This record gives sequence, C-alpha cells and structure tokens, in this order.
Amino acid sequence: MAAAPATPFVSATSLRRVSGISTTQLKIPAKNGYRHILYDLFVTGGAGYNYYDIAVGTRTFMRIPDKAANSNTVNPPQVKYQGRGLLWFLSSLFGEQNLPNAAEDEDIVITASSAVTRLDAYYAEIKPDDVSSHTVAGGSDAPLKPFIEILDTTLTSTGTGQNVLNENMPTGLGLLDLNGRVKATTNFTLQAVMADYVSSGTNYTEYSRLHIYDEDEELFTPDNHEGLLIDEVVGANDCRFDFAGMHFFRPDKDYVFAPNHQVSVLADVAAVTGTGSKLRVALIGMRQRV
Repeated sequence: MAAAPATPFVSATSLRRVSGISTTQLKIPAKNGYRHILYDLFVTGGAGYNYYDIAVGTRTFMRIPDKAANSNTVNPPQVKYQGRGLLWFLSSLFGEQNLPNAAEDEDIVITASSAVTRLDAYYAEIKPDDVSSHTVAGGSDAPLKPFIEILDTTLTSTGTGQNVLNENMPTGLGLLDLNGRVKATTNFTLQAVMADYVSSGTNYTEYSRLHIYDEDEELFTPDNHEGLLIDEVVGANDCRFDFAGMHFFRPDKDYVFAPNHQVSVLADVAAVTGTGSKLRVALIGMRQRV
C-alpha cells in the first residue's frame, strides 16, 4: 500500500478542537475512514515540572515538558505565537509532516502528569487514500519521530560536573540505556535545548552552566569549555526556552548523536540556597529507529 502524502499546511481556522475540564486526560477518538493529525496542545492551570504524554494508538508518541518556572512552553489556548502553540511551533524544527498522525483504528490520548484546569487539543480530520497505515510520517510506528528527552535533577549543593542524566521519560521511550549511552537502535538529531529551574525565594541555583558531551567532546562551547549559561538570577541565559520571543538555544546546525555513543549532561553550580532547585533539561529533536 502506498504511503500517505506529506501533510499539507492547515490553517488554524480549519482545525477542530476538543477540550477537557479539571482532568488529567483528553482523547481524540478513532474514526473509521479518517486519519487524525494532532497539531497543537494547550494547557490551562498546569503545575511546574508537569509533563504531557501524547499516545497514538498503543504507543507513546512523545512526552512534552512544561516549564519549571522561567521558560515559556505549554500555554493556555489564548496564548499563541503567530497563531500557534508549542507543538505546532516545534514542527517548524522537525517538519509539519511529522506531527502525530493517527490511523482510522487509533485514538490519540493526551495524559497530564497531574490534574490541570483544562486541556485543549487542536487537530485535523482528513481522509487520504491511506487511512490504515501506522508507518506513514507521523504514524505511531514511523521510523522517524519528533522526540524530547526530559532530564530532571535536583541540585542541592555547589560544585562542578554534577550529573543531570536523570531521565523523566515513559518506560521504553528514553534515549539512553542504563549506562548513559544512546540506545543501540537509535539515532538522535538534536535541534534545540531547554534548561529551566526555580529561581525565586530561597530555592534557586545561581551562576549555573550546562555542559553537553558526546563521548569525550564537549559540544557547542568546545574551545573554552565554559558551557551554556543557564542562570536566571544574574541575567539572560542561553537555554531559557521562550518560543514566543524566539529565545531558545539551537545549535548552528543539527547535531546527531549516534547509536552507542556516551552522552554526558553536567551542571556547574556556584551557589545554592535553601533546599536547592530541580533543574529541568529538555533535548529536542528527531529520533530515528535504525
């Protein structure tokens, strides 16, 4: 059977919306003879460090992180940039044709890690020649998918080289094996980085920097090894994600982590007060099954 054609651009006015109030879950039900493409996700009243799992059929497609405190990620539906929310915006990096694309026998289910005031999903209902394949671009079994690796680590003391490789991912979906190596069946193309933590009251991390290594090579600041500034207390940083203001760290060109390569994500922390801060790092890009 021929693969479905690439998804055409859809205007915001032609999208359908489904909403859920005071809930942790929202479903776009399967419909015989049609495909559903999830374009956007909006959250009202989400808690810091929340995450939102998007499942297509029986597979978790991706996990979307909410902010810790300072980043601008998942917003209520009245907050858009050029008519788009976070998911649709990210498709400008990974390609609109790779948005979650459910076959006629697959639901799309969005699950929040804790209850929110409201969940809103914007989707297209289409009727292409192929409504049954799971391997089309954006399909639940597509070999190439958008991917966000979420790393959450509580930093409670000062020091350099603190490990941030604490995955907060669904079972089986994480990028790394138990030794911090890219899984043998995976290529990961990094397109953007987010880093965020609480920076108010007595619970903040000051003058902090982030180092990302592939094997023994530091990426993005290899000459002086100063790392990426992720501090919110003393000034603008490299990795605070704000898609509305086009403020986020993106490499000069996409960077590919190959299978079995050792990945290290390390933080330098000069000052911690109170009980420290939970640092949230998100590596955003495309994951390919090889």
